[in-house]
Amino acid sequence: MGVSGNKILSVYGRVLGDDDALFWSLQLFGWTGISLLTYLSLSVPYDQNELAYLAHNISQSVVGLVLSIPLRPVFRTVWNWKFLPRVVVVLGAAILAALVWAALRLTLFMLMTGESGLWPDFGGWLFPSMFVFFTWAALYHGIKYYQMLQREREALLRIESLQRQEALKLARVEADARDAQLALLRYQLNPHFLFNTLNSVNALISKGDAGRATKMVAKLSEFLRHSLRAEPEREVTLAEEIATTELYLEIEKTRFADRLTVEIQIAESAKSRLVPPMILQPLVENSLKHAIGVSEKGGHIRIVASEADSGVLQLRVEDSGPEVSNQQSYQRLPGASVGLDNTQTRLHAFYGDGGRLQIEQADIGGYSVLVEVPPLGARSTV
Repeated sequence: MGVSGNKILSVYGRVLGDDDALFWSLQLFGWTGISLLTYLSLSVPYDQNELAYLAHNISQSVVGLVLSIPLRPVFRTVWNWKFLPRVVVVLGAAILAALVWAALRLTLFMLMTGESGLWPDFGGWLFPSMFVFFTWAALYHGIKYYQMLQREREALLRIESLQRQEALKLARVEADARDAQLALLRYQLNPHFLFNTLNSVNALISKGDAGRATKMVAKLSEFLRHSLRAEPEREVTLAEEIATTELYLEIEKTRFADRLTVEIQIAESAKSRLVPPMILQPLVENSLKHAIGVSEKGGHIRIVASEADSGVLQLRVEDSGPEVSNQQSYQRLPGASVGLDNTQTRLHAFYGDGGRLQIEQADIGGYSVLVEVPPLGARSTV
């Protein structure tokens, strides 16, 4: 709150600087108003249009203005006092000012108009004077309280505004951190994939099969272009994701040749659904590495996408598993896969608890990795 506090104090400083201007403006306006009111209520009805009466009218307002000036520092001094002592001082100061003003008004009236013997009517001069100064004191306190409320309101609004700004900054920082995490996870392409692909290209060239090697390099280039072009924090349609996954599988088919067969079953209604980019590739790669890659006969990968009645999009990547001799090691691998861990983390970053990854037994012999994407509009904003 250091910066925020300084900003609020600067606002208070500007308001306090305007207090003097406001005080003198109200003083001049108020005492001029009293002079005008006295003229209309006394001078006009009694035909007191002589210069002496007009001069007295103006002079008494000037005297009242001068007498009211000391009230301001007195009221400021007792502002934080307890209620009763404060009321006593305020009323006492107002009565004293009214007594002095009434006496001076009457004295000036007799001197300026030539009238005499008016002191027995002093009470008639005192009570209006008391009314004026009580009103002055009430207005001073009313304006002071209003200013305090306005300043507190302005301070609260400033604090709320600064808190909102800080919250927005924090949200932006969190969003940037989340996007950076997504980018890091998304760009963690398995080095083994690139290594194996380049080794396969090298082997094809060594065998003199330049055509297949060229085709493999072209597919690799296209796959990398697709994967790097996608923004990690933005979803893509399932149709686009399947197209990218097919590029990846085309590369692997070149490497595995006849040892790899692929089956893709995508419900028509699911093609337009949005999913995180590159969500299927690590799952397929996991099957290739731990099932197809360790089997001499190769195997089968099946990708299935459908929508449940609840609107949840279900994606399955299934494999036929390795040969019997490798089953024991295969049983321990899926849960420890970096690709699966990254996928789970990305799902949570996109959808919170609405995204789910589950490993099941596939009916084609190996494992089935189920990814669930929540219905439309359920993406997490946390």
